[in-house]
Amino acid sequence: MKKWILALGIALLTSQAGAAGQDPQEVSQAFYSWYLKALSQDESPIDEHDPVLNQYVTPQLLQKINVLIKSPDGMDDDFFLQDQDYSDSWVDHVSVSGFTINGEIASGDVTLGKDSDDRQLLLVTMRKDSEGWKIDDVEKENH
Repeated sequence: MKKWILALGIALLTSQAGAAGQDPQEVSQAFYSWYLKALSQDESPIDEHDPVLNQYVTPQLLQKINVLIKSPDGMDDDFFLQDQDYSDSWVDHVSVSGFTINGEIASGDVTLGKDSDDRQLLLVTMRKDSEGWKIDDVEKENH
């Protein structure tokens, strides 16, 4: 039990230290766990320009999101959630699977929530740069 708790603590510290050396699944899991926890604590990582975003998201995607936010129509949905809001059940239920890597690009499934009636399915595309894997696009999956 103590070893498991120690391993969990190390994993959490590592996830906050950046994405270098981690695979796309680990980076996606760490990002969504952090992001949903921040939202649940009434923080808004995008609006507050949280520097942690830079560890997980490509500069190109951050620029795209800023353009969308500043556009006349604005941005209705949270880009990373592909929804207007999040469900409390998502905060502790992030599941990542099926990532395929093709050179410097990887894509895979991220599932938020565990109940079929309160679940969000996302297709996350990542790009590898000198710092590691970073999120480059997110789309809602319609299954």
